[in-house]
Amino acid sequence: MGSRKDRAHHIAEAQRATLAEQLRPSIHPTYARLLAVELKRRGFQDEAVFESTGLTWSMLLEDDRFLSLEQFRRVVHRGIDLTREGWLGLDVGRSTQVSSHGPLGYAMVASPDVATALDLVARYSELRLRIAKFAVDRGSGRVRLRIEPTLQWNDLLEYISLHIIGALALLLETISGSSLPDTRISFVHAAPPWVGEYARRLGNVTLVFNATEIAIDLPKSFAALPCITRDTSAFEQAVRLCERAKARREDDDVAQRVLGTLLDRQGEYPSLSEMAKGLHMSNRTLIRRLKAQGTSYQILLDDVRQDLALWYLRETELPVEAVAERLGYRDTSNFSRTCKRWFGVTARAIRAGSSKQDPPSSRLG
Repeated sequence: MGSRKDRAHHIAEAQRATLAEQLRPSIHPTYARLLAVELKRRGFQDEAVFESTGLTWSMLLEDDRFLSLEQFRRVVHRGIDLTREGWLGLDVGRSTQVSSHGPLGYAMVASPDVATALDLVARYSELRLRIAKFAVDRGSGRVRLRIEPTLQWNDLLEYISLHIIGALALLLETISGSSLPDTRISFVHAAPPWVGEYARRLGNVTLVFNATEIAIDLPKSFAALPCITRDTSAFEQAVRLCERAKARREDDDVAQRVLGTLLDRQGEYPSLSEMAKGLHMSNRTLIRRLKAQGTSYQILLDDVRQDLALWYLRETELPVEAVAERLGYRDTSNFSRTCKRWFGVTARAIRAGSSKQDPPSSRLG
């Protein structure tokens, strides 16, 4: 039998691949901003909203770099801790304005009919969310928009499902000019104690829980409705913007490639020159292309270290010294000071605090 340290090491390594996915950029910061705005609307100050998240309001506003699922998780958990409302995602989704979805939102609003708007979601949702794929199925008399997670949402399952469903429901109501008729909304999670809050916010729809997929199921007659906000010229322009954004993401996401490389390393992170060489470009080109995406090599390296630090300290039993070493810190005290700068508390305080906390769901009432 191995030592406790060895077992902790193996557990951490087994989970590392999944963690890397959780740390890749996947959510537009708009959706964290919307949550923060909802919390501020309820009277919570910035300091309380972002406590122990490693994020700030100014950071979310300064650039449009995508957040990782782990970064988003910290903001969501903080919001649920403050409000004690398991249905918080639905409130945030139902307050999401068209402009929050960028060119996709404008294209949906200007669409000739509801069916076209649904097809746009399936085609361009990746411009704002990379944690799910959307697909439209058409059967006899029904149209079904399916939401398929591409990452493990885990403890964010209810929040993300509600945020997406709430935002989609609001968009469909806006472009059709009516409530959703004869609609079934499916969730893969079990019906929570606060299911009545769902019903009050979603109106006269049928809610299905423990389903095999997350979906909105609508009658074809509703999908055939013309959009009351349709505008041919605006629609064509918005679709062109979506296409350009999609092409730009596919051809020039250098930040994503840098993050992927950093997440695959452990402790011995490459210098900027080594990273540039690995990406087959000069230092100057790498700096310029990252700047065009609103970031830098140092920012990306700090983001990876910050997210890994919080995860290792909260989710594994690795000693603080081992965590520091994995993140490239030779001096544990230097690592702890860095944690204090990132999170407002030392590494050992984070480790001690994580053992005292209950899962967020158990604190809801």
